[in-house]
Amino acid sequence: MFDEIKLVEENISKLKDDLINIKDGVDGHFNQLDDIAAHIIAIEGILTEVLKKTSVESTAIKDWIVEATKDSSGNETGSVKAQMVVDELLGSKTDGGN
Repeated sequence: MFDEIKLVEENISKLKDDLINIKDGVDGHFNQLDDIAAHIIAIEGILTEVLKKTSVESTAIKDWIVEATKDSSGNETGSVKAQMVVDELLGSKTDGGN
């Protein structure tokens, strides 16, 4: 009986170590995601200022997005989210562009 209790204690200790390792891994990924988000926000801010001074066509940008993402998105329309971001950044809800 004592051997069984000792085995349970060992398993609980291993489980605790595994959970700590999982937590450390998640923390590392969170920090990486935070860094990526900061870069995206900075690039979006820069791009917003550039777009105030430069005319672009949203259709051409969306066509590029379709070509760049149709394989990874698994459909012929490419990343719909990325195309929505184009509309948001350009301040339009149409394909007419700025």
